[in-house]
Amino acid sequence: MGTSPWITFKFKEVKRVNMAMDVYLPSDEQLRKSGKERAPVLVYYHGGGLCVGDRGWNDWVGRWLFCEPRPCSIISLHASGSDQSEPTDGAVEAGIAVVSCDYTLLGPHTGEDIICDVQDALVFIRDELNDKLEKHETAVRVDPKNVAVSGASGGGCVAYYAGIHSPYPLKAVITTYAGGGDLLSDWYLQEKTEPFFPGVPLLPSSAPFSPLLDAPRHTTPPTVRTPLSDPHSPRSLLFVWLLQRGTLVDALSGVRGASAALRRLPAAGQARARLAREDPHGRRTLPQLGLGAAFPPTFLAHGTEDAIVHVEESRHFCGLLRSEGVECVLWEVEGGGHGFDTEGGWKSSPGGGDEELTRRKDEGLARIIPWLVEHFD
Repeated sequence: MGTSPWITFKFKEVKRVNMAMDVYLPSDEQLRKSGKERAPVLVYYHGGGLCVGDRGWNDWVGRWLFCEPRPCSIISLHASGSDQSEPTDGAVEAGIAVVSCDYTLLGPHTGEDIICDVQDALVFIRDELNDKLEKHETAVRVDPKNVAVSGASGGGCVAYYAGIHSPYPLKAVITTYAGGGDLLSDWYLQEKTEPFFPGVPLLPSSAPFSPLLDAPRHTTPPTVRTPLSDPHSPRSLLFVWLLQRGTLVDALSGVRGASAALRRLPAAGQARARLAREDPHGRRTLPQLGLGAAFPPTFLAHGTEDAIVHVEESRHFCGLLRSEGVECVLWEVEGGGHGFDTEGGWKSSPGGGDEELTRRKDEGLARIIPWLVEHFD
């Protein structure tokens, strides 16, 4: 794929912070084999609980995007001359352009800022990306009428935002172990008094997190890239803190006290949803409240043993989509934990040592790209 298999483009600037996307293009031969003149686009949003992470490729990006189920190395995507095998059987191999996008992380910014980023990036892909590609040594162009989105973990919530708020119709939404499917559950709203997050004790104080959450939103530059290299940094632990205090809805909506008001209502029934809909920011930033018949066809993949984002979230979201008449495939990965579609994530999953469950997992991952291709024109 050449010495630089991705091309980076800035799609906007906010308070002197550049927001960018990395574009991974199929080769001329890969595009020719797909039978298409222009490459469909699959936009990818990284995980990190909406609080940490960046658009760069790393070991916590699902390998199905480039090379699943046969072994290969993501290193081979970054440099030519590697001893590693070339990626096969993924989106790029299928003639699809993968676009990994920045988005604003929570604190002090909210889901409203993320929605704005999603819309601006999608407009850039539609209106400007092909013009920008003309300046590079590639004959491949993208098809702005064939755009789908995907996301893992917190990035799945961003993909839901795209499905709801895109400025033009999308062909599909694909998520893996996505958060955002039921943000009105007790998991997000109830305060925790005992350790609940794998490998992390209860956090003792708000002191590390208050500067992130309480800074003035409209004058603070956005945070869009934070490496996962320091798991004990305040930003890396911010998602855990929001879960512990039961205030993720506050952070997403920007409405202080929203979580406390919601948790006083029963989890069963529609009381929480009715209250959340009364605030316009709640309606926009809680994906489950914005669904309708126009939401794109959706493929959800979720491990049954996920201890960070529970499989019930995807079950709930898929049920809502089906009630709206939207096509939804829900693949529950038996024995899969959080990050089951990555090598390390599967090894640490309860089912990671089981040959039969591993075979089923690989077969399931191999279904994703063919399903996506069927939904492109």
